[in-house]
Amino acid sequence: MTVAILLTALVLGLPLAGSVVAALTSRVPSASVWAGNLSIGAAFLVAVGILWSVLASSLPSRSTTVLFWNWFSAGHQLPVVGVQFTLDPLSAVMLMVITGVGLLIHIYSIGYMDGDPGIGRFFSYMNFFIFSMVLLVLAANLVFLIIGWALVALSSYLLIGFWYERPSAVSAARKAFITQVIGDVALVIAAFMLVLGLTSGPDGSGRHLYSTSLPTIFAHAASFSLGSPYIVTICILLAIGAFAKSAQFPLHTWLPDAMEGPTPVSALIHAATMVTAGVYLIARFHVLFERAPIAAGMVACVGMGTALMAGVIALSQVDIKRVIAYSTMSQIGLMIYATGIGAYSAAIYHLVMHAIFKALLFMAAGNVIHGMGGEQDIRAMGGMGRRLRLTEACFLSGALSLAGIPLFAGWWSKEGLLGFGLLNGPGAAPWILYLVGVSINVLTGLYIFRLWGMVFRGEPGSARAASPHAADLSAGARQFWMAAERILRPLFTWPVILLDLVSLRNKGLEEVQDPVLEAPVSMLLPVTVLAVLAACLGIFIQWPFTVAGFGAQFFTGFLQPVFGSTGTGLAVAPGAGLGAGGLIAGTLLSAVGVTAGFMAWAAHRRRQGMPFPVPQFAVALSSSKFYFDELYDVLLCRPVLGVGRFVSRVADPDGIDGVVTWVSDVIGDYSEIVRLWQTGFLRDYAAIMMVFVAVFVLVAVLFIGKVA
Repeated sequence: MTVAILLTALVLGLPLAGSVVAALTSRVPSASVWAGNLSIGAAFLVAVGILWSVLASSLPSRSTTVLFWNWFSAGHQLPVVGVQFTLDPLSAVMLMVITGVGLLIHIYSIGYMDGDPGIGRFFSYMNFFIFSMVLLVLAANLVFLIIGWALVALSSYLLIGFWYERPSAVSAARKAFITQVIGDVALVIAAFMLVLGLTSGPDGSGRHLYSTSLPTIFAHAASFSLGSPYIVTICILLAIGAFAKSAQFPLHTWLPDAMEGPTPVSALIHAATMVTAGVYLIARFHVLFERAPIAAGMVACVGMGTALMAGVIALSQVDIKRVIAYSTMSQIGLMIYATGIGAYSAAIYHLVMHAIFKALLFMAAGNVIHGMGGEQDIRAMGGMGRRLRLTEACFLSGALSLAGIPLFAGWWSKEGLLGFGLLNGPGAAPWILYLVGVSINVLTGLYIFRLWGMVFRGEPGSARAASPHAADLSAGARQFWMAAERILRPLFTWPVILLDLVSLRNKGLEEVQDPVLEAPVSMLLPVTVLAVLAACLGIFIQWPFTVAGFGAQFFTGFLQPVFGSTGTGLAVAPGAGLGAGGLIAGTLLSAVGVTAGFMAWAAHRRRQGMPFPVPQFAVALSSSKFYFDELYDVLLCRPVLGVGRFVSRVADPDGIDGVVTWVSDVIGDYSEIVRLWQTGFLRDYAAIMMVFVAVFVLVAVLFIGKVA
């Protein structure tokens, strides 16, 4: 227990200490950079130690609650709030994602933020965000869970609005914060209902526990009747909190606008960590959701609906980061769907793989933006593959993983996740949502390879795309990365060899005299590491290959102490035959999507429009993002602004100011009358006093006589 306390204190304290030191040394950029990176590197090593300690423990001992001290007690029979944290397989996996991917993004930020005057503030915010996420996933008490949840919203607000001199960044940060506060309020209400409604159990005693401890709540969750309105309401409120944090319908509109922040922020917050907090919340409270099938079914439907909607919107976006942002929203929707049908282990497995390949895609896109001098419009790019060859190879590793191409990380986790939908889901026909899910494979391959083609292939779309980068690499660094590119590129680009054979690759790029050059080593190194993980991690975890388990055997066994004996909650794994059929169907549809993406890019290159018929209304819905921003503007923003204008122009001057002015005038008039009595002569004051004394005596006599 002493070791567990030490590890917990270190993994929490190191990022917080790094944040404080980076803030205090913000005037010395190199010190802030070192403080930010070393603290997260040390936290990652501690997270590895926690993972190792969990793996080394026997199965019944893998879940440990560490109590530091009791923070406060509200009195007899009221909650005792303890500073307690949970070390179990789920928190260990989340810590590895937060600190591991966070460390790579910190290293990437050294080059990306180089020269920015606020780099010290940036690393302070980044470390504070990682501290907030660690607090959230380790919290074993509702109070600290809510504190971590709120601090994540605060730190994301600071990072999204990091470039506060841009009005668009400030607006995006405000929008993200307000949307997440809606989820925060729902989470707090759910917490109060849990504390007030939890009893000692179904043994008939009915004694209220009034506990904020998560282990106690989960141990006595059976005291809630299956499907009762009370537990359904609690789970719906928890789901609303998850939807706000994970950008799910209808609280999803903040995520694309959040791309106003620096690219490392997008990679850390909006791909690898914060947006997955909603998935973690539902998985952590799975015991409650299993008592509320209606709420779980709602979660599954919302997740799959969001995944479909976001995939459609991504098809028409022209901002490179927004395409990846909508892809994130879509993949998170699939994870939310998996938690809704009870496939918790599969959802966490895909969460880990998604954190790797989506952070990779964001950072590879950041390399392109860095080379383009800040340009994010893909129509101004094109032909970047000849100049950013290693970046293209790494981007392809992430794209193939996202699209679900066999043996890449995303194929193992995404097809395994969808496979559970063959037998599980809301209603009498769960296969309906499964069909929607595998159809999203087509959309995914289509939009990500459309993006790849428009950015890395074809002719430059602007003068900047064909101009040199402002800062070249050193000769030694350039030779190193050229050698690395020759080794790594064949691993990731085998699917496009056919394109080269049929001469779809643009040969005119050889004529570009001054190409954009690769990013600095500090940006290429973490991207390359993630590219290798996206290509090989699934094979490493899943070896030897078995179809029946649908790619989650390792996580199923590892997460068994959290999710029960089967590791999948309510979900039932498909048999070997049905599982193999679903795997083949999903893979074929992924291949169809990739092929459609190639066709869409080729048609764009030849200026021929879409290679297949698309209804105009679908194009309008996609390009306008289903008009959600306009709808919220009409239903929420304009009425509030209208009320504000009415108050400022009518109610305030004619109402509030008018009443205040009238009261002031009345008091002024009476003061003029009273002022006449203030003569300064003693005789006048004595006469006034005698008059009031006489009146008082007269009234007293009359009153006493009436009473008698």
